[in-house]
Amino acid sequence: MLPSAPRPTPHAPCPISPSPIRPHIHDHANPHPGLLLTGPGSELAVASAFADRYRIERELGRGGMGAVYLARDVALDRPVALKVLPPEFASEGSLRERFLRETRVTASFSHPNIVPVYSVEERDGLLAFAMGYVEGESLAERVRRLGPVDTRTIVRVLQDVGYALAYAHGRGVIHRDIKPDNIMIERATGRALLMDFGISRAATAGTTAAPGLTRVGEVVGTPEFMSPEQATGDEIDGRSDLYSLGLVALFALTGSAPITGSSVAQIITRQLTQLPPPAATLRDDIPNALGGAIDRCVAKQPEERFRGAEALVEAIDAAQLAPAEIPVPIRMFAQELQSLGLIIFFLLLMSWLIFQNAKQFGNLNISLPVVMILAVAVTRFVENFFTAKRLGTFGFSADDVLKGFRGVLNEHEEHRRRLRADAATVRRRKGTVRRALIQVPIAFALMAFAFHGRVKIGPGQYHVSALNVTIAISGLCLLGVSLVLLVRSPFRAQLNERLFRLLWLGPVGRGFLRRAVG
Repeated sequence: MLPSAPRPTPHAPCPISPSPIRPHIHDHANPHPGLLLTGPGSELAVASAFADRYRIERELGRGGMGAVYLARDVALDRPVALKVLPPEFASEGSLRERFLRETRVTASFSHPNIVPVYSVEERDGLLAFAMGYVEGESLAERVRRLGPVDTRTIVRVLQDVGYALAYAHGRGVIHRDIKPDNIMIERATGRALLMDFGISRAATAGTTAAPGLTRVGEVVGTPEFMSPEQATGDEIDGRSDLYSLGLVALFALTGSAPITGSSVAQIITRQLTQLPPPAATLRDDIPNALGGAIDRCVAKQPEERFRGAEALVEAIDAAQLAPAEIPVPIRMFAQELQSLGLIIFFLLLMSWLIFQNAKQFGNLNISLPVVMILAVAVTRFVENFFTAKRLGTFGFSADDVLKGFRGVLNEHEEHRRRLRADAATVRRRKGTVRRALIQVPIAFALMAFAFHGRVKIGPGQYHVSALNVTIAISGLCLLGVSLVLLVRSPFRAQLNERLFRLLWLGPVGRGFLRRAVG
């Protein structure tokens, strides 16, 4: 999928929307303002033109570089994003030829951090290309939805896009339009993918541009994220993309473009003269190494930046900015221990009840279920001890396991931070709390009605009708549901996570792991 829907939802793919900053610009007049298809039958026209290969499902969005549709490739039975380009690409021979030539170059790319281009299509005077459909949202949409992102995400974006640029630059292609809208964040993995090489420039030695194609003197790109040398139409290389990537990182840190203005000319002037503020001064949580890498990317002179995208990635790796991946065995072990913590908690609770009520009830009456729970807890404890020992045979130390545990908890806290920043989730939570608060007095009213409807038939004995029993059970169920809705909040750590932190990251857990893992 592509960035970014005008009305995204956190549970659905986020389609493309017009850039919130500026459309692509050229230094020549645009004889065809607007989009390729603007009439009420635009989607029908596209569907008709490409019906032999694609089945159009819906429009994902529109922007300065065309309209994007979610389509299904009939021949291969897979979803694609079909981008239908604006008029100048179809009607102006030079621009059309440039696009076809350069898109064919990028269509040959095969990289996990680049949205793949499958094919270029021409039908009935329409020019389009089909690309991979990414389940996620653009970095621009992520920032608009949640605000400035955490440093972990910024590091991941710099790494992933850096790898993609290193791959493209190594094949002689400069992107020239690195911006938040062109960086997708895959929902399932958090992976960043670079897309839309539509105005990329082939920079391979010996490549000769045909008249009217991309060349020195032509200004193409998005002003807020354009390098100084690109803004002046000078010769550019891969370091121009690094400048744009540095501005993207600053945008992600603050939630707004670092260099902007009231007109294109003003923005370009500021790109030439205005130095962005040091990244470390924008937020307190920015590591010095990360701030230094971003500052080096946005240096005005190309020779002051990293020599290439590989050098940027190497600098991030050397500074150990990226959080270590949590090995799957440690992640699964953490899940097991969270459930064991709950068992231990309820065992202690039952033991307390026995102590409090031992004189009122027979010890046997209460101790039997506790013995069963104790047996389950001991069995699970022994199982987890041997699971921990297996981690040692895999080469993990106790410190590695503890580090993985902390990483899991940090992921949970980051997820909650994102939910707290998501306005839609906050609204739903407020609605849930209101409904639960309304349900509590209703539940008590139902139980009170059932209680007063009973008939005394003897000392301590009452007759309750089937209707009243049903009402009482309904009230109890409603009360239980309400309490769960009130207590369990997506914005707070749950009981099992709190117990996990207290038990397994404390002295008991450290001792257990050092004895088991070694």
